[in-house]
Amino acid sequence: MIPVVFDNCRGWLHPGAARRGVILCGAHGFEDLCSRSSLRLLAEEISAREMPVLRFDWRGTADSEGDGEAPHRVATWLGNIGEAARKLVEMTGVEEVVLVGLRLGALLALEAARDIAPVRLVLLAPPASGRALKRELEVMSRIFQGKPGAAEDAGFDGVSAAGFRISRETLDDLALVGSRRFSGAKDCATLILTQNPEGSPLVDKLRDLGADVTAEPFEGYAEMMCDPTAALPPAKAISRIADFVNEGINPVIASEAKHSIPGRLPCFGDGFFRSSTPRNDRFEPAILATKSWREEAALFGPDNRLVGIYCRPPADERPTRAVVFLNTGGVYHIGWARMFVDMARHLAESGVASLRMDLSGVGDSLSPLGPDRAPLFDRGLTRDTEAAIDWLISQGVRDVSLFGACSGAYQAFHAAVEDRRVTKIALVNQSCFLYGPTYAMQIEAWRRTKAADVNMKLAGDGGEGEAKGARALLFALAKKVVKAGLVHATDASFAIRRMVPGLNPVERWFGELSARGAQTLLIYSENDPGLAELERHLGERGRAAAPLPGVRTTTISGADHELTPRSAREALSAALDAFVSGRRAA
Repeated sequence: MIPVVFDNCRGWLHPGAARRGVILCGAHGFEDLCSRSSLRLLAEEISAREMPVLRFDWRGTADSEGDGEAPHRVATWLGNIGEAARKLVEMTGVEEVVLVGLRLGALLALEAARDIAPVRLVLLAPPASGRALKRELEVMSRIFQGKPGAAEDAGFDGVSAAGFRISRETLDDLALVGSRRFSGAKDCATLILTQNPEGSPLVDKLRDLGADVTAEPFEGYAEMMCDPTAALPPAKAISRIADFVNEGINPVIASEAKHSIPGRLPCFGDGFFRSSTPRNDRFEPAILATKSWREEAALFGPDNRLVGIYCRPPADERPTRAVVFLNTGGVYHIGWARMFVDMARHLAESGVASLRMDLSGVGDSLSPLGPDRAPLFDRGLTRDTEAAIDWLISQGVRDVSLFGACSGAYQAFHAAVEDRRVTKIALVNQSCFLYGPTYAMQIEAWRRTKAADVNMKLAGDGGEGEAKGARALLFALAKKVVKAGLVHATDASFAIRRMVPGLNPVERWFGELSARGAQTLLIYSENDPGLAELERHLGERGRAAAPLPGVRTTTISGADHELTPRSAREALSAALDAFVSGRRAA
């Protein structure tokens, strides 16, 4: 996997030797968080069949430069696809291009096909039109009303869902997409995987144009899009897409293509990870920079299979302080509502570098165990964090801090206990300090319900509204009963640990950190369940501002567990900045 930059966008090239290449156009916002790992696996599958693949982040989103709230993003995003096509041809010499798009990416790929003239199109769960997508986004925004911080969005002219905003001008431009009836689909074979069991209006529209369209159910859609942490990759769909984009070409042997096509990259096809990871440094660093920050991709760890984005001040001198951002559940390295990107770039303005990384099996980092749900509390992930620290030290960093929220806080805490190079840890809404069977049961029960919830919504009423409503209600009640029983068992277990000297490892670990001079900042949303977790281990001391030597706590008001409100994310960023620099937050 080779990092690239074009048109102020961050991208990744998965090499291949064929004369046909693929551009992956991803989803937006919450849907992007859910599908990131699946699109990485799709790119790997296509690349393994010798076709180069370029996937990228839309301008103003994820790791790319810019503000996602800026007006008239549609024209910019369509331009991103065109520049991606140019970059793919420039780097690989491909002569044919295939466009693959998911959700918003499907709609934009279909519109861009008019100018790019792809030989094949793959549209994954596409909206029926730009107007239909606008309505979906407005509905999603209303669903999030009433959540903490919703009042902040009331003054924003556009839509906001899970902290991701789209301006009114961009929404109005979206409504016009498809006004030319998607003429680009008439001259290429198109595969549409639809999540609607009753069919897709878009399929009928394209067939009326005379387009060659194959429509099939999107198997595994609900499991992929239910939640970033509960998501499972749609294995059957990935295989079907790879088959379709590969139809009708004669693969070129890598060694022949390397000599016959100028600029073609060799294929590193001798293993699942090495198939897309360069073995040397002959590729130019893919640098994205502004006056305030400078970012480049980092590949590190075993077989370079761990992926991160290194953000630093733009000055020439190497920074000596850096923060490692660890994944929150299955949310990839940009963080919920893109908060890690904003925080990293803010730190760079203060002279502090950062590495926002993906642990094994999350986002862009593959797992040696193969595709599965994102790991959360696997203690083996400590080795990934150590690899990140090794990489930072190789860049001249000497003062390393770890930042994690929820499960990322768990990983940061235990990595800091084991690795004496860590000087500071900031832990946000930590829901678990000591993982065990009780927590495992809670998480697995929650994960299994997420896809079922989405499947119920996708199925609609179908004439059985009352029956389905009753099932959904019973489902919700069952989840509450199970959770209540597990929490009660957890409380009883830790009450015993607190009473018996030597049975409280959490207090001992905090003591070990303090003894070697490491500092800990515990940050909680107001009334977050993590506060009860802290009290389980420390008793009434867990409510204190400084419960133990070397440990401070702070609370952010008006925030949910994910810190979705913008004011909460800004408060979190200010607290981290002050903590790393040694100042007290304002």
